[in-house]
Order: sequence, then structure tokens, then C-alpha cells
Amino acid sequence: AISSLRARRLTLPGCEPTSDQAKEFSLITAMRSWNTSAQPLACCRFHSYVKDLRASAKRLDMRKCLQTFRVIADAQCRTCGMLCEWDVDEDEDEDRDDEQEPRYCACCSGRYIRPIPRGKVSL
Repeated sequence: AISSLRARRLTLPGCEPTSDQAKEFSLITAMRSWNTSAQPLACCRFHSYVKDLRASAKRLDMRKCLQTFRVIADAQCRTCGMLCEWDVDEDEDEDRDDEQEPRYCACCSGRYIRPIPRGKVSL
């Protein structure tokens, strides 16, 4: 009953929730591409960036609702739950098939990237 309640609240109900570790990895990856000022009273560069991240999140939270916000993924890592794009090689058939050679997750390096069923990506 709890899992069905949790599944209804997910953006993509047919998929697993993204793990906290994967969320943190993606935030750290984003922060590594920033050029920002050192935050006062930060104990180190990492926590200076975390403070800047917190300030950015507060500004985003204060924005008006963004009705056009959508998940842009058509695949998911079955290990960590990170959403991603199912890249099709030029010489690969366009048909998405779970039996294709597994892809590697950029977050956890798992070999369990699989396409999300087409009906699940419209959210």
C-alpha cells in the first residue's frame, strides 16, 4: 500500500524514485561547472558552493510557478534511479528494446540504463 501511494506521487509513476545519492551527485556535478564568489564564513570551497546552491534554490522557490516545467528523460538507471536520455547510435535501430546492449549510468556507472516505456515520458 505504501509503495502504491509513493508511486502515485512520482512524476513518472512507472519508474523508481531517484536516490538521494544520485540527486546529490547531480547537484555536485552542476556546482563544478559554476564560477562563483567565495561565500563569507564558509569553512571550505565545497561548502561555499553549497551555500551558493542554497541561495539559488531560495531564489527559484520564490519564482512564480513554471507550468511548462517537464522531465526531459526517456531512460532511467535501475540502480540509482537517475533519469537520462536513451541515446541511439547512428548505426543502431531506432526501435527501443529492453534487450539492447546495456548503457552505463553517468551517476553510479551501473549497467542498468533502460528505456522508459513511451507512455511514461509525457509528464
